[in-house]
Amino acid sequence: MRGRIGDMEKVPVWLPWAVPTFAELCTRCLDCALACEERIIVQGDGGFPKVDFSRGECIFCEDCVDACKTGALNKQVDPPWTLKAKVDDRCLSMKGITCRSCGDTCVERAIKFRLQVGGKADLSIDSENCTGCGGCVGVCPVKAVSVSHESSTMPVSVEASAASGQQEEIA
Repeated sequence: MRGRIGDMEKVPVWLPWAVPTFAELCTRCLDCALACEERIIVQGDGGFPKVDFSRGECIFCEDCVDACKTGALNKQVDPPWTLKAKVDDRCLSMKGITCRSCGDTCVERAIKFRLQVGGKADLSIDSENCTGCGGCVGVCPVKAVSVSHESSTMPVSVEASAASGQQEEIA
C-alpha cells in the first residue's frame, strides 16, 4: 500500500475556481502554473497542480482560469474556494512575543490582534473577510499559519480525492 495514512480524510486543496470534477477534467498540463504571475502554482502529487503558499499569495487574477482549456477551472465557481486562514498555538503573539507578520500582510484585514495584560495578544480571524489568499502563510516565522478548507463542504467528491494522489492541505 502506498500513500500517506490519514490523507484520505483531508479535502484536497485545488486551485481557485476548481470545479467539482476537477480531478477528472484536469490533464495535468500545468498551463495554469505557467500563467500564474505570482508563481504559486506548482506540480503536486500525481502531477496535479497545487498552490504553494510558501511562495506567496493568490491575488485572484484569474490567469489560471483563462489558461485552462479543459474546464477544470471555471470563473462561475463562487466563491473561488473555501480556504480560510488558521493559526495554531505556535503563534509568537499568543506566547507574548511581539509579532504581527500575518496581520500586517493581510490586505483584507481579516487577521486582528487585541493586546492583553501581560503582553500577549488575542488573535482573531474574521472568516467573512478572509479570502484564503495565503499571504499570511509564508511570512510567519514559526509556521503557525495554515490555510485549509473552512468546512468539508468543498465540492470535491471522495473519488476525486482518491484520484488526486491524496493531496494534502497547504500549511
